Amino acid sequence: MEAANGFKVVGKGPKRVDGKDKATGKAAYTVDLELPNMAVGKVLRSPLPHAKVVRIDAAKAARLPGVFAVITRDDLSALNYYYGAAYKDQPIVATDKVRFVGDPVAGVAAADAEIAEEALGLIEVEYEELPAVDDLDGALKTGAPIIHEALAQGGELHGYHYQAPERFKGTNICYQFSYANGDVAQGFKQSDHIFEHTFTFPRVQHFSMEPHAIIANVEIDRITLWASSQDPFTLREHLAEIFRMPLSRVRVVVPYVGGGYGGKLSVKTEPLAAALSWKAGRPVKIVLSIEESFKTVTRHPARFRIKTGVTRDGRMLARECEIYMDTGAYADAGPRVTQKAGYRAFGPYKIPNVKSDAYTVYTNTAPAGAFRGFGTLQVTWAYESQMDIIAEKLGLDALEFRLKNMLDKGDLYTPGDTPVDADLREGLLRVAREIGWGEKGPAGTGKGLSCCMKDGGGTYKFASAVAKMISDGSVVLLTGTVELGQGARTALSQVVAEELAVPLEYVVVAQLDTDTTPYDPGTNASSSMVVMGLCVQRAAQDLKRQLLESAAKALNENAADLSLQDGSVQSRSGKKIAYSAVIAKYFGANAGEIIGKGSYQDIKSKDAALGSPTTFWEIGWGGAQVAVDRDTGAIKLLKYVSIADVGQAIHPIQCEGQDEGAVMFAVGHTLREEMVYKDGQLLNPNLIDYHVPNFLDVPEEFETVLMQNKNGPGPFGSKGMGEGGLLPVASAVANAVYNAVGVRLYDLPLTPEKVWRALNEKSSG
Repeated sequence: MEAANGFKVVGKGPKRVDGKDKATGKAAYTVDLELPNMAVGKVLRSPLPHAKVVRIDAAKAARLPGVFAVITRDDLSALNYYYGAAYKDQPIVATDKVRFVGDPVAGVAAADAEIAEEALGLIEVEYEELPAVDDLDGALKTGAPIIHEALAQGGELHGYHYQAPERFKGTNICYQFSYANGDVAQGFKQSDHIFEHTFTFPRVQHFSMEPHAIIANVEIDRITLWASSQDPFTLREHLAEIFRMPLSRVRVVVPYVGGGYGGKLSVKTEPLAAALSWKAGRPVKIVLSIEESFKTVTRHPARFRIKTGVTRDGRMLARECEIYMDTGAYADAGPRVTQKAGYRAFGPYKIPNVKSDAYTVYTNTAPAGAFRGFGTLQVTWAYESQMDIIAEKLGLDALEFRLKNMLDKGDLYTPGDTPVDADLREGLLRVAREIGWGEKGPAGTGKGLSCCMKDGGGTYKFASAVAKMISDGSVVLLTGTVELGQGARTALSQVVAEELAVPLEYVVVAQLDTDTTPYDPGTNASSSMVVMGLCVQRAAQDLKRQLLESAAKALNENAADLSLQDGSVQSRSGKKIAYSAVIAKYFGANAGEIIGKGSYQDIKSKDAALGSPTTFWEIGWGGAQVAVDRDTGAIKLLKYVSIADVGQAIHPIQCEGQDEGAVMFAVGHTLREEMVYKDGQLLNPNLIDYHVPNFLDVPEEFETVLMQNKNGPGPFGSKGMGEGGLLPVASAVANAVYNAVGVRLYDLPLTPEKVWRALNEKSSG
């Protein structure tokens, strides 16, 4: 039956196309795959945070029976061995020195894991320990140990060139992003009140259920990878450059991926696996442990100083932002994350005078890269907390203060960017209503609001897709979007089924393989439903056009008088022909296929601050009600309401699941999660000492509302989502805590100890 919105498949909740395989355990992930003669790869990691590698001797390890290859710095001369997302600053294994505890020093390929581990113990490494810094303060102080003596080689990431400024040579700063509009100094002069605060955000880990995994098979003229990767085409480029091969000689196959959240973007352990295979002459599989993943990629810890000028009646005039992002020992995606943080720091408000300076800083800690939200979490935590601080000092209601300053639909966030495409007030008023804003709760409880936005879809993207209708009228979809658990295969299949008027079960998504799958820059930035969705929709529409033209000849009708209905072409005069019959007539046999192609490309613009207007605006509204135990400082989430602007929900149940998952991600860094370093050593690289949320942390009342105004640029008015739900959580909860017990915290996570100490200081002060 056709849905009320006019769609037959879109907007409904069919079963996931991958659901049965995953529920029954049939789904194959990289960790499940085995190849003939495959070796097991293991990594020797530095025990020191910062040290020169004086000597390394792997002879004993290489002689151990069952060892096929050992890779050290002595084996790298034939390779272009530096890699990295933004800068080429990370070697396959350490060359001159190690820069964090966990830095790869050597790799071993052996017959089994036990032999490989034994071989690691036989590798002799002599270090000369150097002073180390494991936080921003240490890295930025005068005379700090320099982690990279030479400036990093600049590189391109998603159409934007990143370069370490020459003036930062001899420091630990490797990138700066600056933006200004209006006159901030004049804006502060005109302000009746100026508020300045500093907030910090912790280092957290992605913790995907599937660890980082790679199988590499390097032959004389061919490299094949089976990878748990979010962007196989970027990975292909890195491997081709490292081994000096044409892209056509590098093949990346992506099975199911058990979560990524940004931690499997760009390149991680893959070059070492490939180098081991290259030397061993056989396939090599590396699967990282949880502790190794903790030492491979993290989210950026950050310090954010935010200064805001307002009039006495609550109109915002100026905002100045200074952000420092700790990128760890290697840049990874740090410069781009920093750029995004600096650009997104102003919030969803009309502020005529703004200025932002954001810096990427090296430290002797695990590298920080892309993570769900991509630089936005660090700044939304600060600016939405400060909104409540300002409102209280001015004697204004926090909701009314926001509404007074909020951007209108159609306003420019910055000149040259895409106009705001959502009604921000509508969402904020809805979340306030859902949380019971203005209604007083029991003692020790409080409510908090937050409204946040990010430029969604990636700053500059281009992609393609192919839809093939085969002889029986069923369809094979070739798409570069990686199925990470988010349900992309189902949603994209729904778009094809809707356009071609076939049942969902007639659409199959082909295995992602860079040899045959059209190009896609990566599954990130909430982009798949818009960027790849449009590619898929256009491919289906191209196929539809060809199908109608072929049917017109078969029926002796005009193509304009034909339509697709339930797997057949029908004319206004009542003629009808099945897709399979159209194909048979066209090819003269029950064989052949009709191929539709679709593509998407953002527009570059010199007027846009980031070089290209945003694809769409991803908005998150959140409302929290908490109870605070004054004796212990423990925070209990009584209720959380999340509102997601999805435009048109292609699969509403999956959208709700994505938003709920996003909220719980943010509950982690809001209440529990923090990677703790002391003297360069990571103290909690495991799930005993590092606390991810569990079912006890789920709000007692938990509601997701999907706003469907068809205001998105994607298929049928859809927008990307999945990150927006994270953005408001920390500030909404902190604002609720303040309204419950009157203590304001500036440093995440909001642990019971921090709340308890703040309460004690308040009572004794």
